[in-house]
Amino acid sequence: MLYFILTLCLVGIALGTVIIRSRQQRDLLQSRFNQIIGLRQLIHLLRFHRRQSHLALKSAPPRTESLSESIAIKTLIHSLINQAETANKPMYRILDKQLSTILDEWPKYSVQRNQSTHGKAIRHVLYLIDDTLTQCLITSEKDELFKQYQGTWPVMLNAIDSLSRFRYAIENYKMGSDVMARELSLHAQILKRRMAQLHLPDDPAVPPLIIDNLFIQYENIDLNAHDKELVKHHLYQFSLEASDTLFHLFDLVLSHVGGELSIKLPELTAREDKKVVQIIARY
Repeated sequence: MLYFILTLCLVGIALGTVIIRSRQQRDLLQSRFNQIIGLRQLIHLLRFHRRQSHLALKSAPPRTESLSESIAIKTLIHSLINQAETANKPMYRILDKQLSTILDEWPKYSVQRNQSTHGKAIRHVLYLIDDTLTQCLITSEKDELFKQYQGTWPVMLNAIDSLSRFRYAIENYKMGSDVMARELSLHAQILKRRMAQLHLPDDPAVPPLIIDNLFIQYENIDLNAHDKELVKHHLYQFSLEASDTLFHLFDLVLSHVGGELSIKLPELTAREDKKVVQIIARY
């Protein structure tokens, strides 16, 4: 009888230990995904700030007033620093300094520099998302999912690089230049192919209609129209739609990974303008 009771006690202790460890791991996983969600919101804000500052710099005369989303960006990055794990805080502090410089100095930037500095900051945030998500997958021992994600991650970076090159070509575009027209078309085709690859192997492929409808907008732009600034405006508007679609596809990857880890993510696929208004309203 004593042996039976002792056995039950040992089994109970073992089960209790397993439950506690499982709960701790679940809490850590949820905490890390909360950080990923916050980082994704930061990308929404940065992309919106880039658009607004771009419009301000392109206006005549250029507008230099502080933008409303600046406060939300500063508040959110400070919150993310406080929530970050100790080992990761230095990278968040570097990002904080980088963002502070952008928010203070953007009125002095050229249009191209404004695009590139925002782009670098967004990449920094993406690397933080990748690092946190990788930790989640390794901790959860999801080896196959980890391999799939590692194959998709470079596609996202390459697509962003292609979009940046396309935008750079827009600012340097010269009317009637066949060379510049071919360069724009080349970057557009590369971007189209990379966007079509942005999904996990086990997920359905990106519906061709989504990509085709997007790039029909580019094909309908008359690169030889008489108004150079209007051509650039149409090209830039297309690049905004491409950017929205690109990050929408990345959100689907995040949602799939979260689902595989039994983590429920909030809606990440809202339009950029509505999403940013919701985020700013919190701060």
